[in-house]
Amino acid sequence: MGGGTFRAVLMPLFTVLIARRLGTEGFGAYSFALSLAYLLLIVGEMGLPKLVVRELAANRDQVARYVGDLTILRLLTGLGTAGLIYAVIQLTGRSPDTRFPLFLVGLSYVVFTGLRRFFDAVFQAFEVMKYQAISDVVDILLTFGVGSALLFSGFGLVGISYALMVGATISMLVDFLILTRKICRPVFSFDPAFWRRMAAGALPFGVIGLVTFLFGYTNTVLISVFKGDYQAGLFSSAYRIIWAMAVVPATCMTAVFPYLSRIGRSPDGRHVEVIRRVVKYLACVSLPFCGMLALFAPQLLSSVYGENYVSARAALWILSAVPLFSFTYIPLIDLMNAHYKHRLSVTAILTCAGINVVLCLALTPALGFVGAAVSTLVSEVVLLGMILFFGWKHMRVHPRLLGNWKPALAALAGVLVCLPLQTSLPFYGLVSVYVLVYLGTLFALRTFDRTDFGIWRSVLPLPVSRGASVEVEGGGERSAPY
Repeated sequence: MGGGTFRAVLMPLFTVLIARRLGTEGFGAYSFALSLAYLLLIVGEMGLPKLVVRELAANRDQVARYVGDLTILRLLTGLGTAGLIYAVIQLTGRSPDTRFPLFLVGLSYVVFTGLRRFFDAVFQAFEVMKYQAISDVVDILLTFGVGSALLFSGFGLVGISYALMVGATISMLVDFLILTRKICRPVFSFDPAFWRRMAAGALPFGVIGLVTFLFGYTNTVLISVFKGDYQAGLFSSAYRIIWAMAVVPATCMTAVFPYLSRIGRSPDGRHVEVIRRVVKYLACVSLPFCGMLALFAPQLLSSVYGENYVSARAALWILSAVPLFSFTYIPLIDLMNAHYKHRLSVTAILTCAGINVVLCLALTPALGFVGAAVSTLVSEVVLLGMILFFGWKHMRVHPRLLGNWKPALAALAGVLVCLPLQTSLPFYGLVSVYVLVYLGTLFALRTFDRTDFGIWRSVLPLPVSRGASVEVEGGGERSAPY
C-alpha cells in the first residue's frame, strides 16, 4: 500500500508537468506512445506474473528454475513487442525527431518494466512485498527527478523518454539484485516445452488482464464515435474517478492472492473465511466512497477537473454504485484463479464485456454519456451475479456470507446527516462530517470482532511476544507475525 500510495501521488504530478511543458501536441504524442506501450505490455506478459504467483506460492522449491527459464522467455517476448512498437511508430507517420523518443518510451515499458513486473511476481509469491515497494520507489523517484530536471532544461520529449528509461532500467536491476540475494540464484536454461506449458497456463490470466484494460476504454471510444469528443471527455472524467478506486482491492489482493494459492482449497474452509473477511473490509471502504460520490458528485468534479466538467455529474451518480459490485467480485475472481477455476472468471468477464458493448451501442446514440454509464453499471451487476453463482457452485462460498449491512447502514447514516447541511457547510467540512458519522456508526454497530482487531494488531510494527496467536474462525489459531 505504501508503494502504491507513493506512485499515486508523484506520477500524476509528473503527468501534469509533462502536459504543461510539452504542450498539447507533444503531450498527445507522449500519451499515444504510453497507451500503446501499456497495451503491448499486457499482451507481451501473457498473464505470466499472475501464474507465477499462483504456482510459486505452493511450490517455492522450484523458484530457481522458474526465475531462470521465465526471465529468458519474458525478455524475448519483451523484445518482440518492442519491435511491434517500432513498426507502429513508423506506420503512423510520426516526424523523424519524435520517433526515437517515442520508441524509448515503449521500450522502457515492454522490456524493462515488463521484467520488473515478473520479478515482483516472485516477491508476491514469497509474500515479501517490501522488496517490490523498494524497487517501485526507486523507479518513481528516478523517473520524477530525472524527468523534471530534463524538462526544465528544455529537453522536451527526449528528456521524458530518457527519464523513463533510466527509472525502468535501474529499478529492474534493483529488483534482480534483491531477487538473487534474498530469494534464489536463478538457473538459466532454454526449455521451449516448459515455456509452452507456462504460456498455456498463463493465457487465461492474460485474457482477463487485456479485457479488463479494454473495458475501461471501449465506452469512451464509442461515445466519441456517436456523440463527439466533448461527451467522451465527460464520461471519461467520471469513469476515471471510479477507475482510480480500483487500486484498493487490487492492492489488497496482491497480498491475499499468494496466501490463497498456498493454503489451497483447505478442508477446514479457511479460504472461505479469508474471502469473507476481505470482502467485509473492502465493503467498509467502498460503501462510504459510494455514498460520498452520490452526495458530493458536482463538488468533486469541480474540485478535480474544473467547472467545465460539472455536467458529468449524472454519469458519476450512476457510476458511483460500481464499487459496490467490483469490490466484491474482485476477491472472488482471485479466489477462483488461485484454485485453477480461471475458465469460470474468463467466461464471466468476456460475457459481461460483450453485454457492455451491446448495451453501449444501443443506448449511447440516444442517451449519450449517460447511456454509456448505464451500460457500465448493468454489466458490473451481471458480472457480480455470475461470479457469485460460480463461487457458490464451485467454491462453496455462499452469497449470504458476503452480506455487509452494517457498513451500508453506516454509509446511509452519513448521507442522511449531511443532506440538510449541504447549504450551510463548505465541501471539505461536509466530507469531514460524513467520515466522522460513518466511522462512529460503524463502531457503534460493533462491525468488527476480536479476530479483526487481532489481524490489525499483527500488521502494525509493534513487538509481539513469541508464540502469540490470533484466532481465525474456521481455521484454528495461527501464530501472529512480529
